[in-house]
Amino acid sequence: MGSGLAGAKAGILGGIFFAAAVGLFNIALLEAFSGSVIAAFQQVSACTTPPTTPQDCFSTLITTYIPTFVLFPIAVLGILFGSLYGIYFEFLPGQGYRIKALAIGMGLLIFLLLFGAAGIAADQTQKTILYAFDVMGALGYVAIVARYYRTYTREVQFQSPDLKRLKITVDGKNFTGKTRTLSVHSSHTIKAPSESGTFHEWLVSGGVSVLDSKSFETTMRVDGDGLLKIT
Repeated sequence: MGSGLAGAKAGILGGIFFAAAVGLFNIALLEAFSGSVIAAFQQVSACTTPPTTPQDCFSTLITTYIPTFVLFPIAVLGILFGSLYGIYFEFLPGQGYRIKALAIGMGLLIFLLLFGAAGIAADQTQKTILYAFDVMGALGYVAIVARYYRTYTREVQFQSPDLKRLKITVDGKNFTGKTRTLSVHSSHTIKAPSESGTFHEWLVSGGVSVLDSKSFETTMRVDGDGLLKIT
């Protein structure tokens, strides 16, 4: 498991970018095709019943519906999917931060398209243009989330000469023989088997340190990429 908090922080930045980019582009697109959009509103009884006019409905679409049904959902879902990226980082397909983020970014895009939160369009031409931009916005989201998740985390390797007898438990989870991303400048409770003669000491390198290398249960601090080894 990676760091959900770091993923959420990266997701905030990515989500704000994605929401702002799509929202502003959606507004610009509707303004560019305002004639056809207003013509579509002329077929809606609520927009032709005095004192409401199709122009009023168009203004409401720009000032209310875009922020409520496009900007807000994308920003919130961007944070949520960023958290999922952090939590399930080690289980996502591919190698590297950007490749793994691509899976989350495309998942977010598909979710937005399925639930109609990827933007508002009046006809198929506008929808095609808008969805093409959504793909580019999602790729920007991917790049931002990957970059800042790396900024907010560090990779730690957990090594053991005997994966069955000498297990490393970090905050209650078995990290033996694995590499995990943990929040930078974070502290974690690590535990080794307490049976007599099994555990000797903790060995560390890089940006990893432990409070008491001779204690089978102690605190590990992560300030950079590094290694924790049990002997």
